[in-house]
Amino acid sequence: MAGVEQKYDMTRWRTLPIRTGGPAASWEFDGLQAETSVPVHPRDMQDYYGLASMYRRELFARAVCLQGEKYQEVISKQDELKFHLYYTGVAPEDGSDVPREWLCMVIYEKMHLPGILRGLRQIGVDLEDADEDRVEPDAEELAFQMMMRATDAWITFNDPWMKSVEDDLEGKLEAGQVHRYQSELGLASTTPSSAQR
Repeated sequence: MAGVEQKYDMTRWRTLPIRTGGPAASWEFDGLQAETSVPVHPRDMQDYYGLASMYRRELFARAVCLQGEKYQEVISKQDELKFHLYYTGVAPEDGSDVPREWLCMVIYEKMHLPGILRGLRQIGVDLEDADEDRVEPDAEELAFQMMMRATDAWITFNDPWMKSVEDDLEGKLEAGQVHRYQSELGLASTTPSSAQR
């Protein structure tokens, strides 16, 4: 069996009419210029298995549902209060595609919790009575893996898939299971997620 090695010119993205990688200055550090590659800082490499082998901080999370643009105020407080944020929109019941409610998870180290609670309360977000959950070290979500290892940044992660609120009128939901809604087949359950184990 023979292997084939391909050579790619990763600098071509700089000349594309629309770039998805952002400005070139974001990818070139310490004045390093390359002809056939783009220098990337290790923190920009999205390698789950590499991240999984690194030291993990013990993190905890509290959830809150925010109305309107309030989530942007929360984001503006991340650096000051020292927390990560994971958020996603709630699908509007009127069928539009612009969320007016946001499910937010404030993720933090225990030592920062008093300041986070105090600081968010000042902008009208009360997490005092919210349940606290430990972020599982083996969580498969890349965002959580990055948050557990971040040393110099507070990560804001938006899950682009809006969530909808469904009532369990037929009693099909089971604790500890991940359920996916299928309109024609009803609810289908799969194995528990790492966050629910």
